[in-house]
Amino acid sequence: MPSQFSAIGFDVKSGEDLAALATQVADDTDKIKTPAGMYMKWAPASGEQLWLQVKPSGDAMGMNPHFAGQSRVRVALESRVRRDTHTPLDATFLCWANPPAGATTGGEYPFAFDCPDAATYGELAFPSLATVQVAAFAQQISVYPSEHDYDAAQRAQGQSFASRSFIPSGLISPGGEPVTPPEPHALFVGHVVNAGIRRNSITGTPFWWALVDTLGGTYDVVIDPTLLTGPIVLGNIVSGWFWLSGQLQVGASSTESTGRGWFQRLTGR
Repeated sequence: MPSQFSAIGFDVKSGEDLAALATQVADDTDKIKTPAGMYMKWAPASGEQLWLQVKPSGDAMGMNPHFAGQSRVRVALESRVRRDTHTPLDATFLCWANPPAGATTGGEYPFAFDCPDAATYGELAFPSLATVQVAAFAQQISVYPSEHDYDAAQRAQGQSFASRSFIPSGLISPGGEPVTPPEPHALFVGHVVNAGIRRNSITGTPFWWALVDTLGGTYDVVIDPTLLTGPIVLGNIVSGWFWLSGQLQVGASSTESTGRGWFQRLTGR
């Protein structure tokens, strides 16, 4: 079954697999110390990353995947979110995409993303402006040859989501109720502006990467090949459900927003 790890070429099915992987990469990591513990960052040039977590005592605490790519999303950071499953080195950030110029709140739509180095931003004040590189790990995905094909599929299904649209499914349940605490998941549709096969530098396993232009910014999409029936190329439309992992640059300026309500903007209606 596809997972966050298989989306970047790792075959991880158990806690034992995770422990073995951590041991395999530990000697080739950069050490980043924080008051809550230490990150061990494994980051080869091919883009896939592993963020090992170590307690101040030296014991292992956890490990998160990430993918470093070309994504850029301007955001207004609203708050830091804690979940029961989080370690002291984990955190989820709640934000707004593409806030109005000069504003530190509001924007095209709200969403949440996990941050693999969240504890390095312990002094971060809210609200804050930032630019985020967001990796969207595909859990489910559909690929259409062109915008025309996507629009035809939408009509056949009786739907009308634009080819650049974004639903923060980690914030809103299918019934419309808020998700508490927010989760780093989203449903979005976008245009492929770059794509290619990457190969995991340890396992040699291929995985797909695509830079996708959607409402509010561009997202790096990484995909387990078992989710696909063919290659992804420039001009394709992708639609899917994704787990979001982001790394941020605090203090970046924001771009102008439109005046429509956030739900209308995120769905492209």
